[in-house]
Amino acid sequence: MSPFILSDADLATKTDLAALRRARITVADAHDDYAATLIDDYLAARSGGRVDQMALIRDHAAAFDPQLVDEFDGFDYPAAA
Repeated sequence: MSPFILSDADLATKTDLAALRRARITVADAHDDYAATLIDDYLAARSGGRVDQMALIRDHAAAFDPQLVDEFDGFDYPAAA
């Protein structure tokens, strides 16, 4: 993943460079970036013990990509020795 992340402001800019950036972003890239953001947010909520926020993120993830909920469940599943 690139260390340079485009913000909404970058994508909204009306320059030729911004148009080129928008043209190169694929649906798969946007999906992967958003899924990674949901996972990061879930882990932050989990480490802070914010159960209500974790539930909201799980609900949103289930609507976005049900497999993400399986990923979240994996964080609490004991590893095999």
